[in-house]
Amino acid sequence: MPPYPVPGAGHDPLIASMVAGLPARQQPRWPDRSLLPPVHDRLARESPLVSYASVRELHALLARAAEGDFCLIQAGDCVELTTECEPRDVARKVEMLDVLGDVMRTGSGLPVVRVGRMAGQFAKPRSDDWEAVPGGRLPVFRGPVVNAPDAREEDRTPDPSRVVTGLEAARCAVSALDGLGRGEGAASDDRVWTSHEALLLDYELPQVRRHADSGSYLASTHWPWIGERTRQTDSAHVRLMAELDNPVACKIGPEATADEVLDLCAVLDPHRTPGRLTLIARFGASRVAELAPLVRAVRQAGHPVLWMCDPMHGNTVKTPDGLKTRRLDAIMSEIRQCVDVLAENSGRCAGLHLEASPDDISECEGAGRSPARGPGYRSLCDPRLSLVQAVAAAAHWRLPVGAVA
Repeated sequence: MPPYPVPGAGHDPLIASMVAGLPARQQPRWPDRSLLPPVHDRLARESPLVSYASVRELHALLARAAEGDFCLIQAGDCVELTTECEPRDVARKVEMLDVLGDVMRTGSGLPVVRVGRMAGQFAKPRSDDWEAVPGGRLPVFRGPVVNAPDAREEDRTPDPSRVVTGLEAARCAVSALDGLGRGEGAASDDRVWTSHEALLLDYELPQVRRHADSGSYLASTHWPWIGERTRQTDSAHVRLMAELDNPVACKIGPEATADEVLDLCAVLDPHRTPGRLTLIARFGASRVAELAPLVRAVRQAGHPVLWMCDPMHGNTVKTPDGLKTRRLDAIMSEIRQCVDVLAENSGRCAGLHLEASPDDISECEGAGRSPARGPGYRSLCDPRLSLVQAVAAAAHWRLPVGAVA
């Protein structure tokens, strides 16, 4: 786990100095780092993908969600392809978010904040650096801003030019949202907000911008999050998020201790600002009960965090022939349990974080779908719910008994 190098051109100097030299997990092994400074400079010179005004608007909505005025649906691809950011692709993803939002609004009586895993969900953390292939091994696929999924050495070699391609694709997606009337300037009820895991530092750091309130924000997305593998408080990722004025989120799994979560809250939300920090629980259906002491610790410490349920990542299994899949019954079970565990410990589940696709796919098991090798299984990393399956999952999110909408 090398530290993040001292950056060159294209970085906010204050934040760059705070991040440089800190442990940086899940970063690619670039063959030639001398190719990165021009990439950083290009990203830094581009206009922001999202405005600071829109970031503030989302922050205010999340603060109201923390008070129970809204519920949240955050959904989209596991790894977003840069080739699927055209207007027709974005329109179908927005339609999926609308369907899921309607299901949640009907079940709760609450208006819904719609957030897409889109316009930047191009990088993925992986369990191993290498993948076994016939005749040897290759660097693992880390998302289209790093390398390509094709099992050839030339495709799997990390290529800094892909970082620029990612920015161009993200801008195309943001422009498509604007063209649909669902982006900048849209009413809160119609707005689709962008989010992604802020993983690839060579993509994120050059897009930090100063704003009129004398602070900094990440202009690559409205709502960045940190994954379970990069949530260490001494890491470059957490330090970056701590210095931003975006609302931020962090995935929390069953290996997290109460002390670790409290440390994260202290670093990411030192002023206990409603709407600032969301904790996304990803425990798995068999371990949701282990969330309870974390919820109690956060509440007792006075942190006004939003809690969301990610029922996907703790429920990944393999089929007999080695395909990664998830079972819809386990996903629905985790949603029901998460809502109850939070309510029983004076918390509230504000909504769902799903990996889902509007495409006709068969990557997860349930609702008449059985994953098998073929055209219906197109996952490049983790299996996604089909729209029918995602609707079934969203229908299992509910307000706890006795809650007032």
